[in-house]
Amino acid sequence: MLLASVAHAKSGAKAATPAVAAPPASAKSGAEIFAVTCASCHQANGEGVPDRYPPLAGSEWVSGDADRMLRIVLHGLTGEIEVEGEMFSGLMPAWGPNLKDPQVAAVVSYVRDRFGNGAKPVTVADVARVRKATKSRKEPYTAKEVTKPDAKRP
Repeated sequence: MLLASVAHAKSGAKAATPAVAAPPASAKSGAEIFAVTCASCHQANGEGVPDRYPPLAGSEWVSGDADRMLRIVLHGLTGEIEVEGEMFSGLMPAWGPNLKDPQVAAVVSYVRDRFGNGAKPVTVADVARVRKATKSRKEPYTAKEVTKPDAKRP
């Protein structure tokens, strides 16, 4: 999910573009969608892979601004990102083209609630609002762009 394909910034390695496959249409729960779209990089426990994929567990990127997380999931994230004091650099694919609003809401709510994050869930209406507000976005966000206070910009 968050930065699904990254290389630890200290290693200087380039990240490969991850293969993006939509979960089966029958996958409706956040846990099911997470298992198919996120766990291969971020691991089933949300701890990520040291020096490669950042953790979701206890991450300020997960438990913070829900709209920020939705923008990342819908449109992807590229470049450097600091997670729990560690720098990672790479690419997370955009899941917006492959996931419907209820699926995005389910998986984002699942991640925000699990792994010690304890953040509030998001609704399908939240996803629809962010998707509509960012529909002109064609490129993945950078960490700097996605943390700007103007959440209305694409």
